Amino acid sequence: MQTQIIAEQIIIAGIIVLTGAVGSWLNVINDDVRLSISKLVFKITLPLLILTTVSSMEMSHEVLVNGGWATFFSVLSMGLMYVAGKISVRIFRLPQRTAVVHELHTMFGNIVFLGFPLVAALYPDEEALLYAAIFYMVSSFMQWTYGIFRLKGQSNVSLKERFKNLLNPNTVAFLVGLVLFLIQIKLPDLLHIPLSRIGKATSPLALLYIGSTLAGISLKGTMKRADIYLLSLNKLVLIPVVLLLIINFAVRHLGVELGQMAKTIIVLEAAMPCMSMIVIMAKAFGAADDRAAENVLLTTLLSLLTLPLVYFLASVL
Repeated sequence: MQTQIIAEQIIIAGIIVLTGAVGSWLNVINDDVRLSISKLVFKITLPLLILTTVSSMEMSHEVLVNGGWATFFSVLSMGLMYVAGKISVRIFRLPQRTAVVHELHTMFGNIVFLGFPLVAALYPDEEALLYAAIFYMVSSFMQWTYGIFRLKGQSNVSLKERFKNLLNPNTVAFLVGLVLFLIQIKLPDLLHIPLSRIGKATSPLALLYIGSTLAGISLKGTMKRADIYLLSLNKLVLIPVVLLLIINFAVRHLGVELGQMAKTIIVLEAAMPCMSMIVIMAKAFGAADDRAAENVLLTTLLSLLTLPLVYFLASVL
């Protein structure tokens, strides 16, 4: 049943992405509109989705234990992605400007614009978004510290620069929601209902943004790059499967208490296509933003096939 749901959600997501692409081709969604959508999702709708979902959960031993292990395995997934990125860069002997993008795109996935909408669709009434938010917190910490460190060079990054972007609306919303959850204070309905309705706009807006972004990227040069295929294999299949096998071993032989849903969410978040934000960051810091855009295009298209596969493996293994 869940496999059918994820297949349906991928199809629905694909239709919305295509709508965004058509909007871009017709110049209805131009650069200004795209920037506005990005800001709207990142600064308003997604923070409200995280806040209203996390704060409304009921406290239980299972949720607390799952949350702790979700944090651990999220950190582990970052480590696996870091190692895979370093190895593949050496295999292809990529120049520095391209190597940085390849490495960071191996580590960071499109959690905000694809991961959260997919999780919210699969598990609309459960605590799944908590585990997705935990993965996002770990990824965000690495993105705004190690990611900036790599893009700017080891000698040019102050401690303030590494951490100034870490406290963004989404991390703040998660922390506030987590505090409300831990002390079990619920938002009044008069506040919760309108905020949650705004938060639910995250999914269609995020997918429209992805479609409009992909519309401007050409596949012609992308298909000729050998390194992008290894990046796609690592990012979309190998790392999530290795992470899944490690989690299963820990659960079955080491006494780790991690529920099926929490496990599936962590593995799915690890299987997200390349992060679109890296394109913007690469452009800002003089890295290969053209390569970054191509990475986002191909991995996003391939993820329409790989995400159902990863979900199926997480369900049966």
